[in-house]
Amino acid sequence: MSDEEEDYMSDKFLAGLQDVRPSLVHSRGTKRQIEVESKKEELKKRQRETASSGNVDNVRLQQSLNKPISADNKGFQLLTKMGYKAGSGLGKTSDARTEPVGITIKTGRGGLGREAAVAELTLKRQELRRAHLLSKVGIESGEEVTTEAYRRRATHKAEERKLQYDIKRCQQTCESLDLKSAIAEPDLDFFWPPKQKDENETQSDADDPEVEEPSKEELYSPSEQLELLTGYLRTAYCFCYWCGTNYEDAEDLGTNCPGLTRDDH
Repeated sequence: MSDEEEDYMSDKFLAGLQDVRPSLVHSRGTKRQIEVESKKEELKKRQRETASSGNVDNVRLQQSLNKPISADNKGFQLLTKMGYKAGSGLGKTSDARTEPVGITIKTGRGGLGREAAVAELTLKRQELRRAHLLSKVGIESGEEVTTEAYRRRATHKAEERKLQYDIKRCQQTCESLDLKSAIAEPDLDFFWPPKQKDENETQSDADDPEVEEPSKEELYSPSEQLELLTGYLRTAYCFCYWCGTNYEDAEDLGTNCPGLTRDDH
């Protein structure tokens, strides 16, 4: 025997063979794994067969229900003896049901009330999402909504967000220019960005039960605050927020600046 030929009686030759038949597997773990996989395949096969047979039975049932009961049917003969006529309603009144109650074979594994519960849940989610969207534009859920009112409120909300953004930018600009001019405190509280309180100040405010007086910022609406801020920057520093330019003097400002408001620019 040459060296190139393999000895079929050697352990090396037998180790290369992979026969996974359960009867030839000596390892209990491997044998158990093979049995589990085979059971899974059988279960999937039965589920597919059950689903297909259920659909076929449902179709046959609906076809048979669509056909009228024949005269040789025992139930039809009993009804005829009690005075029933084909096409008339069942019961004492003439407007009673003329067709039998529909039947549908249930093939899924869900409970009997699951479909109704899922439909109710979907409807509830739609209502909550609608209420959330309406609350974003300031409309109550019970309030009647029209396209015009929705657009008007959405525009108003957008203008409020833009107004708050302009106030914040003006406050930052005002603080920067005041500090360059060695001004330690703003003329009005809202001229500079609000400062965060320290923990000690917050604790002292919580311990003090007295009602605080309203600040000067609360006396002005956001549009009035923006008007005062832009006016202060123009008068004190010849700076136009809408132009984003610091002019040389009042004459240069009056000549080259289009106006006092955003619309003028």
